Amino acid sequence: MLQEERYDKILEILEEEEYVSVGKLSQTLFVSLPTVRRDLAELEKRELILRSHGGAKKLQSENTVVPFEFRRAVNAKEKKKLCEAALPLISDNQIIFIDASSSAMQLAYLLSSEQNLTVITNSIILCTVLSKRGIKNYCTGGEFQQKSMCFAGEIAENTVSDFNFDIMFFSSHGVSDENVITDTSYKETMLRRRVMGRSKKTVFLCDSSKFGESAPYNLAPLDKLDYIVTDKSDLRLSPECHVKIILT
Repeated sequence: MLQEERYDKILEILEEEEYVSVGKLSQTLFVSLPTVRRDLAELEKRELILRSHGGAKKLQSENTVVPFEFRRAVNAKEKKKLCEAALPLISDNQIIFIDASSSAMQLAYLLSSEQNLTVITNSIILCTVLSKRGIKNYCTGGEFQQKSMCFAGEIAENTVSDFNFDIMFFSSHGVSDENVITDTSYKETMLRRRVMGRSKKTVFLCDSSKFGESAPYNLAPLDKLDYIVTDKSDLRLSPECHVKIILT
């Protein structure tokens, strides 16, 4: 197993167990104790975990922005399935917004240059991926958010105000028990809110692990969306809610 693959596996284990010992990681990964300790030291340096005596703890993220690299490694297969299920919503020649969430990132790998799409995003990573795939794209610019690897703030909000979007794809930290989309970043929440107001259709990508997760900032209730793409089959929405559910 390569070094970066071990890092991803450690993050996946911590997402499931929240704490894991050096000994258990050594047995699970089939590597020596010193190798595990070096891996944990590197992950802590990247601000992806919290080391503790004899092991590592899950990064506590209820009120803090979790680094993008950590989020990208968590539930990666489920996030890819969400994007595959959302792909048919896109038509040729559309103007699309894709936010900087790790869930929406996979969508960039599924788009084709033959669709003649224009994509606007606040993610540096997405811009790079889209450019390599020959897809026309614009970056919002703005205040750089290091942990999220994206832009937000007033300049980013002014940029998206110049566009009329056919469809918006986004995710967030979680959905509260009151069915409200929540996030840990105020500036990214405000940017998403601005884009929602300029989009004909809004598509929320959310795997089941995010339901019941609350964060400091509210974006919008689920019943204000057009589509929810999820693997959760028992969503409890009001009878008056007209949002369409797409199951993976």
